[in-house]
Amino acid sequence: MDAEKQTKHAFLASDLFTQKQVLGMLAPLILDKLAVYAIMLLTTSMISASGEDSVSAVSLVTPISHLALALFSAFGTGGAVIIAQYKGHGDEEKLKEAIAQTFWLVMVSGLVLSLILLAFARPIVLGLFASAEPSVKQKAVLFLSGMAINNFMHAARVASSAALLGSGEIKTNMQGSILINVSYFVFSFVMLNLLKLDIAGTLISYFLARLLGALHSFYCLFWNPHSRVRVPFTSALKPIKSYLVAIGKLGLPFSAEEIFFNGGTVVVSAIVVLLGTVSVAANAIVTSVFNTIFAPIMAVGMLSTTIIGQCIGAERKDLARRYGRELILLGYLLCLLTLLVMLPLMKPVLSIYHPSAEALPLVWRLIWIGAAGTMLLYAPSCIFPYVLKAAGDAYYSTVVALVAMWGLRVGMGYVLGICLKMGMEGIWLMMAGEYLVRTILFYLRYRGQKWLQKSRIDTAK
Repeated sequence: MDAEKQTKHAFLASDLFTQKQVLGMLAPLILDKLAVYAIMLLTTSMISASGEDSVSAVSLVTPISHLALALFSAFGTGGAVIIAQYKGHGDEEKLKEAIAQTFWLVMVSGLVLSLILLAFARPIVLGLFASAEPSVKQKAVLFLSGMAINNFMHAARVASSAALLGSGEIKTNMQGSILINVSYFVFSFVMLNLLKLDIAGTLISYFLARLLGALHSFYCLFWNPHSRVRVPFTSALKPIKSYLVAIGKLGLPFSAEEIFFNGGTVVVSAIVVLLGTVSVAANAIVTSVFNTIFAPIMAVGMLSTTIIGQCIGAERKDLARRYGRELILLGYLLCLLTLLVMLPLMKPVLSIYHPSAEALPLVWRLIWIGAAGTMLLYAPSCIFPYVLKAAGDAYYSTVVALVAMWGLRVGMGYVLGICLKMGMEGIWLMMAGEYLVRTILFYLRYRGQKWLQKSRIDTAK
């Protein structure tokens, strides 16, 4: 049924979802993301207390770790879209098969990528950040090697999150996320503040928290008799080509997009190194703060995968378009509310990072540049790609990511930041330019019909 029904519904309400259901799914996602980034903010502040070389080392190689993580997480995202479509179609058998095959693909790809990152951690750091201070490079090699191991521990969590989000079990997914992040904060407090273990303490904290996350994931997927996403463990050991191909067709464009984004972030980090340790530390602090501000908008994006995917699965393209529009508006409202809350609190928030007197003025300049770009452009640039990809239109997002990230944030960021000597301010201005280009290109796609012409995913054997 593609024709818009004549019945008028309230904002976010339809004959598929009530407003209460949508907001009930959104609230745990927001709490989840806020918990994740608030704890990351506090942990970054604890690392900062160890010195600017520690926070600089972590900030430099974190995008590389995220790049490896994003590659196998992309298969989880592709699996979540297929799971959501089968949920909307009401096909329980294929829903369970999709969950099992997503787990298999994420775990195998996670193992391979983690081994590669572990083997090449030192040459990667020395090749990309040759001009960094020796203490920064030493700590960066240690952190990247440890994160390679931790990323594989996280693969089970990625697979279970795909199953839970795709099937609408968002509260259970939030419980796992809170378990990981609260335990990570507690372990970090002990390792960094009490035992003073610096980078090694951060890695141990990651390992223990992600071990708990892996156990929770196995419980949800295989051991909990009351779980709606439970599948036989043996089914997750038997690859089925048709599902792997379907997940791969969606996952590879997701993966390519993440490569462009995180790879671009790595290059930007290498550019920032040229500006000195103070700029690296200031960039790390402001990025951590804005991750918290972005959290509610990212939550709306994640919700879009569930809502739009189930609309497409139910063959309600009219609702997919309408929900896309309303979710963008919701993102704008949450973005404005978050900025209104965070900006007056910025001074005490920054104090927990212990920024140096030299770094603090730069931090404030980047915050105001970032606030202006976020208020106007971040919500649509973030949520639109979730909407399009949930309908199966993944390749377009990949091309846009390539053009925006590498043409503006990397290319023009280097021109403004280094060639024109605008420093970090020039790089952050180009980040706002990237959001603008993404918003325009995604909106033009959304206005058209091509993204709705993608058929429901077929995994017929």
